[in-house]
Amino acid sequence: MNQTSHEHALSLGPCADYEFDLVEQSEGAVAPELAARLQQHLAHCVRCRAYAAGLVELDTALAAVLPQPELSPGFDALLAARIAGLQRAPDRTGALAAAEREHEQLLRALGRGVGWRTWLNAAALGSVAGGVVLALDSFAPQLLQAYGLVPAGVSASTTFATVLGLAAVACGLALSRWRAQAL
Repeated sequence: MNQTSHEHALSLGPCADYEFDLVEQSEGAVAPELAARLQQHLAHCVRCRAYAAGLVELDTALAAVLPQPELSPGFDALLAARIAGLQRAPDRTGALAAAEREHEQLLRALGRGVGWRTWLNAAALGSVAGGVVLALDSFAPQLLQAYGLVPAGVSASTTFATVLGLAAVACGLALSRWRAQAL
């Protein structure tokens, strides 16, 4: 084939049905059953032969200018150690012992129960909450009514008590969560 027909074949590109197969072949990844069919096609198709030759030229040019990667010293030993680690059975005895230790710690913490400081904190919080309720009970229901936050047929005091109760429950849950994390 002369230079002009070779350039013409390259400009048309490969046959659409074979383009990806030719790339796979240049990468050495073509399936064996496809390789024979691909070789038969290449024997008769100038465009695909030119495309395959262009891929080879491109790979050769890239290999000449791109740096060759090198493995770090000790790579093989490190890889072998990691593979050996993956092949070892997990330490079920150690994991079970750690879980049992954690379980025992939780039981001890639960067994201690509620200490006197917790009771004092609860009493102080209750006193403060009671004072706030008494102080707010005189003007909070009117405020709720003024802003239209009281449902029809419900007293403002009942609405205020419900909101306060929900706030107390939320505070109790938050305190319980904080206490559990502190254990």
